Amino acid sequence: MRHRGTWRFALSLSIVACFASAGCGGAAPTGPRPDPAAQIDALFAPFATGASPGAAVVVLRDGEVLHEAGYGYADLERLLPITPQTAFRLASVSKQFTAMAVMILADRGQLAYDDPVVKFLPELTRFGDRITLRHLLTHTGGLPDYYDVLEEAATDHMPDTEEAMEFLAGWGEPLFPAGARYEYSNPGYEMLALVVERASGQRFGQFVEDNIFVPLGMSDSVIRDSSEPEIPNRALGYTRADGGFTLDDDHNLNHIIGSGGMYSSVEDLARWDEALYTDTLVRRGTLEEAWSPVRLADGDEFPYGFGWRLGDYGGLGRRVCHSGHWLGFSNFIVRYPERRLTVIVLSNIEDFESEEYAGRIVDLIYPSTLIAGATVVDGTGRPGFTADVRIEDDRIAAVGDLEPGPDEPVVDGRGLVLAPGFIDTHSHADTDPFAHRDAVAAVSQGITTTVVGQDGESRLPLGEFYARLETEPTAINMASYTGHGSLRMQVMGDDFARAASPTEIAGMEALLADDMEAGSLGLSTGLEYDPGIYSTTEEVVALARVAAVDGGRYMSHIRSEDRRFWEAIQEILTIGREAALPVQISHIKLALRSLHGQADRLLSTLDEARAAGIDVTADIYPYTYWQSTLTVMFPDRDFEDRRAALFAVEELAAPEDMLIPVFAPDPSLAGKTLAEIAALRGTDPAATLMDLIREAEALRKSLGPDGGEVEIESVIATSMQEADIERLMTWPFMSFCTDGELDGTHPRGFGSFPRVLGRDVRELKVLTLEDAIRKMTSQAAANVGLRERGRLEPGSFADLVLFDPETVLDRATAEAPQATSVGIETVWVNGAIVYEDGRPSGRTPGRVLRRPPSS
Repeated sequence: MRHRGTWRFALSLSIVACFASAGCGGAAPTGPRPDPAAQIDALFAPFATGASPGAAVVVLRDGEVLHEAGYGYADLERLLPITPQTAFRLASVSKQFTAMAVMILADRGQLAYDDPVVKFLPELTRFGDRITLRHLLTHTGGLPDYYDVLEEAATDHMPDTEEAMEFLAGWGEPLFPAGARYEYSNPGYEMLALVVERASGQRFGQFVEDNIFVPLGMSDSVIRDSSEPEIPNRALGYTRADGGFTLDDDHNLNHIIGSGGMYSSVEDLARWDEALYTDTLVRRGTLEEAWSPVRLADGDEFPYGFGWRLGDYGGLGRRVCHSGHWLGFSNFIVRYPERRLTVIVLSNIEDFESEEYAGRIVDLIYPSTLIAGATVVDGTGRPGFTADVRIEDDRIAAVGDLEPGPDEPVVDGRGLVLAPGFIDTHSHADTDPFAHRDAVAAVSQGITTTVVGQDGESRLPLGEFYARLETEPTAINMASYTGHGSLRMQVMGDDFARAASPTEIAGMEALLADDMEAGSLGLSTGLEYDPGIYSTTEEVVALARVAAVDGGRYMSHIRSEDRRFWEAIQEILTIGREAALPVQISHIKLALRSLHGQADRLLSTLDEARAAGIDVTADIYPYTYWQSTLTVMFPDRDFEDRRAALFAVEELAAPEDMLIPVFAPDPSLAGKTLAEIAALRGTDPAATLMDLIREAEALRKSLGPDGGEVEIESVIATSMQEADIERLMTWPFMSFCTDGELDGTHPRGFGSFPRVLGRDVRELKVLTLEDAIRKMTSQAAANVGLRERGRLEPGSFADLVLFDPETVLDRATAEAPQATSVGIETVWVNGAIVYEDGRPSGRTPGRVLRRPPSS
């Protein structure tokens, strides 16, 4: 192997920090840091103890191997250790080799990227002649993914790639016209493997061996096709199960190659990486084309080249990378060409976070970043000022007039605003965070911390949820309240439509105390929802007193946001006074026509309560329409009460302003308004509303306990007016929220914070930029009791958002609720970039934020 280099990074552990509105002198980082090699070993230490599978790692800089090592076992039965020569199944990392095989043939003139696929694969004629090899290379061909159906069809044998093509030719339909959009397609790369075979006249594995493996000396690398070749030094794949690991190494699609099927070692991949800096395999211009974003038919670009994901990463410049996941394996290779830095992590654990570990290694190599020349709006409300900001590890190290250190990445912040990461004080991101770990809905808005367990519904016990979050972290920090409704359901079961007994309240108190010990922020209620609607104020006060111990808080979707609004406001103030704890009104609104214009009365009531010693705050989202269940419009839960239905369609929202985004009993109604459904059915809106609830409740009952996770129905209704929202926003103790999910159907989930910055700050000037950011950051942190977040100052955690104040704006609408906003440039969570250039980075550095002790 080549000469082992030494770590040549002079980045300090201590930084001279200063903080001033006009900026001040700041030294570059100086002095030695801990040996990054030792830090990498420490990072993987848990896999190097006991009988565990693990990972192999190589770090390269300027063609030198700076660190390579294996951790854990390649074979648990034989206790064979992982070494740099251990061959792992690469899964989708293999695509770069398939792409290289095509590129070699293109350089030789044996094919062209714009050749139609049917020139080589006439079996796919039914897909048309407009799909080219370039489309397949860039995942823009529209070929459907056949994996699930092929797996079912191939139960008794392992089909090869030819059989997979035959299956595709007789089964699928194009997903979209070629070039219209990007959609990741494993079949596309499998078809490319067949193109290589037909253009070269060789078996794919033989072509790759002759033209890539042998010339580069990649002796541990093998294409595993139906010939079942011998794989030396092979790692077996494992899955976590019952506190240990189970062998999970075989699948009936394992003989399909092109998108996967390759085994290699980190030592071989180091040789591969070095070849990519030379003309060893193809011309330099060919590689540059492979690393250029694909241009779509509409002229837009997407950051994917020929088998490589593309993009930038902070001050490190261009990033070229790819991940690979398959049964028992998780891999990631990332290259920073301008830095001549490559990190490769191969693991034989299926759910191993190879991309996150590769990112952590990069963080060890470049432990600090300088954001230069940004307008700093620090979250305190004071005027913005121009300064440099240094991030070191997970903290803000210095703010002022700073000099970059040797080799320190620098992010150009000129013309942009740098602020503390936004804190969403009322979120439903806990609905399914593990299915959306990149948290695009949040990070694309600049949200770095989200507060869940809202409206009386939370994970219970919270300690178990927190434990899973710590082993499967997301891109954002998460803190949680404990839901009153969840406590009620746990103690009272289905018999909740009544006041709780003293014994039942005691049972809820015990569960809440356990959650408070686990770090819950306090108690949340949804007193307009089942089962909280049936509770008494006394029950809630008793639980709030438990939450108040050691600094807990109370957050409430109050008992009524319309008919009984003022009584509901008095109830939360009573709870705050009697339980002696801070209280927050969730997503505050005046959602009844007769309440419109009474924002000043509401704020006066809250100010009087604060003057009387009740620590009351609120949050708000910047939309005139809310989202909930149809049943919430019947506070007495009599769904046959026509008077209540008439009140809903006459006083809450007009039928044309009630959109039904979800209706499981008849999905064809989803996306229609109540007025449209009434017209289709020939019934008046009030009757239609009652009919919809009747049908939804019948389905809910038929599903029984198994239907708890099924969304049966929902409504988005316009009930508020802009003038009230704008007035409420200005209250000093207001924070902002989304009240959204990570994949919700209300645009607030993707657009709330940029909407405030673009519409209410820049366009309408309802708030100054500094005050809006204060409400999104330090005020939000104060409202929910978080520390070391929400201020841009030395020592605080490096949760940051860099955005363009001239362009930032939401794009999510009722028709396209998951459209991401514009103007959010870069987002850091705990010092790691989670969003840049309009896309998530793949990093998941988010942490569980437990309630800090009251002292």
